[in-house]
Amino acid sequence: MNTPQPKRLTAVPSKSAVLRGFIWIGVILLFLLVFAWLALPAIVKHQAEQRVTEKFHRQLTIGKIEFNPLKLVMTVRDLKLMEPQGNAVFASFDALTLDLSSESLIRFAPVVKEVRLVKPYVHLVRIEANRYSIDDIIEQITSQPPSEKPARYSLNNIQLEDGSIEFEDKPAKTTHRVTELRLGVPFISSLPIHVHVFVEPLLSAKVNDTPLLVKGKARPFADHKEAIVELKLDDLDITHYLGYLPYQPNFRVPSARLHANLTASFQQPKDQSPTVVVSGDAAMKSVQITERGGKPVITVPELEVKLDDMDVFGGRFDIARVAIKGLTADMSRDRTGQLNLLRLLPPERPVASAVKGAATAAAAQVALQELDIRDASLRYAEDTADRSLRAGVEKFNLAARKLTLDAGKKKITVGEVTSDSANFQLRNNKLQTQAAAAAPSPASNTASNPKSAAKGAAGNKAASPYAVNVARIDVKNWSARLEDHDHEEPALAVIAPLSLSVQDFSTAPAARSRVDLKATLNKSGQLALNGDVGLAPLHTDLAVEMKNVDLLPLQPYVTEKVNLRLTQGNASGKGRLQLDAAADGALKGGFKGDASLANVASVDKASKNDFLRWKSLAFSAMDIKLEPLSLTVDRIALSDFFARIIIDATGRINVQDIARSSAGGKRSLTEVADRPAAAPSPADPAAPARPAIVAKATTAAQTAVQQAAQKLPPIRINKIALQGGRVRFTDNFIRPNYTANMRDLGGTVTGLSSDTATTANVDLRGEVNRAPLAIAGRINPLKRDLFLDVKATVRGMELATLSTYADKYVGYGIEKGKLSFEVAYMIDNRELKANNRLILEQLTFGKESTNPQATRLPVRLAVALLTDRNGVIDVNMPIDGSIDDPQFSIGGIILKVIGNIIVKAVTAPFTLLGSMFGGSGGEEMATLEFEPGRATIPAAGEDKLKSIAKALNERPALKLDITGHADAAVDIDGLKQTSIERKVRSLKIKDMQARGETVQPGSVVVKPEEYAALLTRVYKDESFTKPRNVIGMQKSVPVEEMEKLMIANTAINENDLIALGDRRAQAVKDWLLKAGHVAPERVFVSATKSAAVEAREHDKSKDKGASPLHGVNFALK
Repeated sequence: MNTPQPKRLTAVPSKSAVLRGFIWIGVILLFLLVFAWLALPAIVKHQAEQRVTEKFHRQLTIGKIEFNPLKLVMTVRDLKLMEPQGNAVFASFDALTLDLSSESLIRFAPVVKEVRLVKPYVHLVRIEANRYSIDDIIEQITSQPPSEKPARYSLNNIQLEDGSIEFEDKPAKTTHRVTELRLGVPFISSLPIHVHVFVEPLLSAKVNDTPLLVKGKARPFADHKEAIVELKLDDLDITHYLGYLPYQPNFRVPSARLHANLTASFQQPKDQSPTVVVSGDAAMKSVQITERGGKPVITVPELEVKLDDMDVFGGRFDIARVAIKGLTADMSRDRTGQLNLLRLLPPERPVASAVKGAATAAAAQVALQELDIRDASLRYAEDTADRSLRAGVEKFNLAARKLTLDAGKKKITVGEVTSDSANFQLRNNKLQTQAAAAAPSPASNTASNPKSAAKGAAGNKAASPYAVNVARIDVKNWSARLEDHDHEEPALAVIAPLSLSVQDFSTAPAARSRVDLKATLNKSGQLALNGDVGLAPLHTDLAVEMKNVDLLPLQPYVTEKVNLRLTQGNASGKGRLQLDAAADGALKGGFKGDASLANVASVDKASKNDFLRWKSLAFSAMDIKLEPLSLTVDRIALSDFFARIIIDATGRINVQDIARSSAGGKRSLTEVADRPAAAPSPADPAAPARPAIVAKATTAAQTAVQQAAQKLPPIRINKIALQGGRVRFTDNFIRPNYTANMRDLGGTVTGLSSDTATTANVDLRGEVNRAPLAIAGRINPLKRDLFLDVKATVRGMELATLSTYADKYVGYGIEKGKLSFEVAYMIDNRELKANNRLILEQLTFGKESTNPQATRLPVRLAVALLTDRNGVIDVNMPIDGSIDDPQFSIGGIILKVIGNIIVKAVTAPFTLLGSMFGGSGGEEMATLEFEPGRATIPAAGEDKLKSIAKALNERPALKLDITGHADAAVDIDGLKQTSIERKVRSLKIKDMQARGETVQPGSVVVKPEEYAALLTRVYKDESFTKPRNVIGMQKSVPVEEMEKLMIANTAINENDLIALGDRRAQAVKDWLLKAGHVAPERVFVSATKSAAVEAREHDKSKDKGASPLHGVNFALK
C-alpha cells in the first residue's frame, strides 16, 4: 500500500523582502555616490600631495578636486609644484578637467573622452652646462623598472589653453618665454576604442613674442578616426638648441640647418589600435660635426629623406628615397683602441634591471626604395703604440634599390647595389719606438677593464647576426692604392680599374653567390675571377685567370730576409680554385690549372750584379690538393735561365746566403770579401782543407733535407724541361780565383715523384767552358733517402781555365791541355759508390809556382808517369763513402783521390807503373838483383826489364836513371869465383886462338868436361904457395880443393866492387837499348858508390833492416 509522500514546501520571498533588498542596494549606491562626490576628492588630494612631495622632494599643493560620479568628470584646480628649495613655483595650472568614459570600468583602463588643461605653467632653469632644474625628476623617473605589461589607455580631445613656459638660462644670462600656448590633439590611444572627436590638431604660441602656428584637420567618422598635422620648417638653424642637451656632448656642431615638410596622420580604424603615420620630405644641409677640439668628424653638405609612410607606434618605416651628397666621415682609433665615433655618443645612464616579461617595442620593419650616395669620402686613421694606419675612400658613389630590414626576423634584403666610382687608399706605417713595447694594445686595454669586456662579451653572445641577401651587386671603375710602410722598403700596389659583379649574395647557410671580378694590377697585370662563392661555410668554385701580374710589389715583404733584389718579373696563371671549409675547420679542395713566372731577374742587393734570372718558368697542368696535401704537375719548363754561383774564401757557396741568417746578416752574393782560406792538411797535400763552416752547413742542410723529406706530401712531376741555361761559376776559395762558364744547358727530368718505388730519368746536355757536357741517369731527390744513379761526361774542356787551381795545389800553372772526364755516381741507402775517369790531353805546365800552399812534390814526374806516348793521362778513380759523414763532400773525395795518385806516383812510381803495364805490381820493379859477383842479367830479371821498357816506351816523358851496386858480403866471393871462371875461359880462348880458330869472346863457353883440365893449368900458373907431397912436389888436388885455394888467395878490393856495380848498370842499359828499344837519351847510368858511402846511406834510410843491394836500382825522372 503506497503511502502518499508529503509535499516539499518552497519558500517564496515576500514582496516586502524584495523591496528591502532594492532599498539596501540603493542605499549603498547612494553612499558610494556621496562618498565619491564629497569624500573621494579630499582623499585623492591628500594622498597626491603627500606622495608626490615624498617622492620628488618638491612640495605639491592642490587647491581643490571635484568629481561628479554621475558624469564621471573630474576637475583639479589650482595645482602648484614647487622647486626643491620651495622658494619658487616649478609647475602649475588653473584647472585640469578629465571627462572619463564608462568604458573605463569595462576595460579596466583609463578611457578619457576629453582632456582640458587651462593655464599650465612650467619654469625650467639651466643651472650650468648639462645641468637643469628637472634633473632630479628625470633621474627618479628613469630609475624605475619598466612595467610588466604595455600601458593601456585612450586619451581623446586633448586641449591645452593659455599655457606658458619660462626657460631661464643662467650660464647664458637670458630667459626664453613661450606664452599663449594652445595645443589640440585629437587622440592618443593604445586601445581600439571609438570616442567622438571634436578637437582638431593645433599648436599655437608666441616664442619670445614670435608667433608660432601649426594647424591640422580632424576627420571624425563613425568607423574611422583620423587627424592630419602638417609641419613646415625652412632653414632652421639647430645649432642654437644643442646647448640644451641633457648631457655634456663630446662634440661640437658648428653648422646644421633643417628643412622639413612633414605630415603626421593620427588614425584609429574601427576595432583596431591607433596609429601615427608620418610622411613627407626632410633635409639636413651644411651639417658639420667636430670633436670638442675642432677636429672634423662628419660633414654632410646635403641629406635628403623622402618618407612614404612611417608608422611610429607600429615600427614600420616606408622610405621612398635617401640621398646623401658630399658626405665626409673622418673616423679614427686612438692608442687606447677607442673609436672617435663612439666618443660622440651620450654617456650611459644607469637603468634598473628589466622585469621579466616586460613589454618590448614592436620589431622594426624598414623599407627603403632608393639610396643614393654621391661624392662621399670615408677616412679612417689608427694610431697605436707601434702602428699608424690610414685608409680612405674618395669620390665614392653608391646606389641601392629596394632595401628592406625586418628586425624581428633579423633579415636584410637588398634588390640592387651599384657603384660607378670610388678611389680607395690604404697606407700602413710601422713605428719603431721604445714606447711601442710598453704601451698597451687595444686588446689589452679591453682586457684591463673587466666590466667593459664582460659587457661586450655578453652583448656578442646575445646578439645573433642578421641574414643579408642582395640580389645584385655591380661595382665599376673602382681604383685602389695600397701602400705598406711596415718594412725596410715601402710596398706599393695600384689596382685600377676594378669591377665586381655579384649575383644572389647571401650570408645564409649553404647559400651560393655568383661572382665576376676583373681588375688591372699595377697598370699591366690582369686578374679575373668568375664562379660561385659561399660564406657559411666557406666555399669557392672560381675560374681564375691572371696575366702579367708584376712581382715587384712583393719585393718589400722579403727584402729584409734575403740578400737579393728582384728587378723584374711577372706572374700568370689560369685554372680553377675550389675550396670548401669542413665542419672541423679544415680547408679542403685545391687548384687545378697552369701558372708561370716570366722575365724574372734578380741582382745582388749589395753589388747590383746579376744573380739569377730566367725568361720563363712554366707549370703546366698543376693539381694542388689540400687536406690531405698533394701536388701533381704534368710539366715544368725553365728556359733561358742564368745563375751566378760563387764559392767564397772560406768554401761557403753563395746560394747559402740568399736568405739572411742571424749570424750572416747582409752579405753580397756576387762579390765575396777576401778571407783567408784554410791550409791544406799535411795528410792530404793535394786537396784543400775542408772548412768547418762548410761541414756544419752541409750537416745542417742534410738534416733539414731529411726532416723535410719525412714530411713531404705526395708529389709527382711528370716532366721537367730545361732549355738555354747558363751558369757562371767562380771559386774564390783558391788563389788566384777560378771561373767557369756553363752554357746551353738543357734537357729533361721525367717521372719525378715522392713515391719511394719510382725514380726519375735525367737527360741533360750543355757546355762547360765550351766543352760538351752530358748528364744522364736516374734520380729521386724527394724520397726520404736520396737515390742517385747518374753518369756525366765532359769532352775537351780547355785546361788553361784551371791554371789557378794547378798553380795553388800542383805548384805549376797550366799553359795548355784539354780535360775530359766520365763520372758515374750511385747513391743508395745513403752510401756513395762512384767511378771517375779523368782524361788529360797534351797537359803542358808553365812556370813553377811561388804559392806557399803548393805541394813541393815532383809533380812533373807524376805527370810524366801518367802521360802516355800520345800525351794523354787516363786515370780511373773509384770512390765510395757515406753521405751521413759530416765531412762528406764529393768534390773533396775527388781531390783526395787525385792527390793520392800524385803522391803515389812520386813516392812509389814503380808500383804505379806495375799496375798499369804489368809486372809484379810493387816496388820490386825499382830494383834488379844479380847473381853474386856477376854482371850478367839473370833470366828472371828480363821480365822486369821488359815491363820497364814498356812503361818507358808508353811514357815518353819519363827518363830512367840506373845505379849499380855491389855488396861486399855477397859479391866478394862471387867476384873470386868469377875470377877463376874468367881465367879458365881466357885459357880456352888462348888455346883456340893457338889452333887458329875464330873466337867471339862473349860466346865462348867452357864445357864441363873441359873445366877440370883447364882449371888445373890455371891452378899451376898461380903464384901462391900450393900444397906439396912428402918429396916436395906440388900435390895433385881435386877441382873443389883447387877452387878453394884459388879463392882464398884471390884479392878483391873496393875498386873491384865499384867496377862490378858499373858493369851491372851498363849491362841493364845495354839490354834496355837493344832488347827494350828505349832511346839512349832517356837512359842514364849513375856511378857506383863506394861501400862506405853505401853504408852511410843505408844507415840513413827508413828501411834499415833491408839487406844491401847486389844489383841495380832504377829511378824515374
